[in-house]
Amino acid sequence: MKNKSVKPLPKYAEPAYPTLVEIGRADLSRIPARWQGLRVVASSIGAAAMSLKALALEADAVVPSVPATPLAVVPDAEAPKETTARPVTEVCPLPAKEIAGDGAGAFGCVAMNPPHILPEGEALDFIAREFAKRGVVLRDCPVLEDVEMPVREWKPTLEEFAVAQKKAEAVGASVRAPRERRRMMLDFGTADGSLMVEYVSSSDERQWNFDPWRGAFTAWGYDMRGAAEDVVKGLRARTEGRPVTVGVFYDPCACLPKGWKPTYPEGMTEDDRGAWEVRRKQAIAKSTELAREKLIAQIEHFFKYLEKHPVK
Repeated sequence: MKNKSVKPLPKYAEPAYPTLVEIGRADLSRIPARWQGLRVVASSIGAAAMSLKALALEADAVVPSVPATPLAVVPDAEAPKETTARPVTEVCPLPAKEIAGDGAGAFGCVAMNPPHILPEGEALDFIAREFAKRGVVLRDCPVLEDVEMPVREWKPTLEEFAVAQKKAEAVGASVRAPRERRRMMLDFGTADGSLMVEYVSSSDERQWNFDPWRGAFTAWGYDMRGAAEDVVKGLRARTEGRPVTVGVFYDPCACLPKGWKPTYPEGMTEDDRGAWEVRRKQAIAKSTELAREKLIAQIEHFFKYLEKHPVK
């Protein structure tokens, strides 16, 4: 017997995976700490923002391979009869800390002036808008092959960690997970894939600066710039594949300037009821403003670099 109440839909939207911006929204980006290791639970509630890139990279096999192109040869304007070898991966160096922000900070009892961390979705939206103002339309989630990245899992013994720590201390560095070459999903890219953008957020920092003894989500502090420097190195290590120019940005971790004071409503003092909330809101607004200024400075630095190293 046919159920006459069931009718086919005349049309429906094509199914698609959510974008980075959609997954990065606050209502989808938080899951309890005890659930973070349960991939089935995390994915079932759409809260994979904390490990989006790690999960996406597991789908490497479905991404078509790209023919190797070790070097792209482009004409040199000053020597028209000769050619100049151009690196496969042109990565803009990071600007000075004074311009871009030191990208470092700590929280809790170790910090008197904690940094303001931009929500990843908000920062990515901001970057996309700034690029659009400059005539560059960005699309989500391009993939590059042969990038030098931290291994996905590193669980050294105490002896292995002690050896790694001794080697790191000898060169004045911190312990780093071993690196491997694999495909990396970046945040943005142009339609033709000639230009790509990677933004180092707090979750990215935990992947690049992962320490097995502090855990990926339990450290008090962040080193966004250090992670961004590692991203630059990892991308520059890429010597095969299609030529591309990459801009690497990072969360400035902006802190309130010394001597900053809130502006209380008329008649209110810092000891009155509600004064703490006024200070908190104004501090967030000021820190966000400073963080965006630093992020714009990073973007402007990248476009100045493009003037001298145009995308081919």
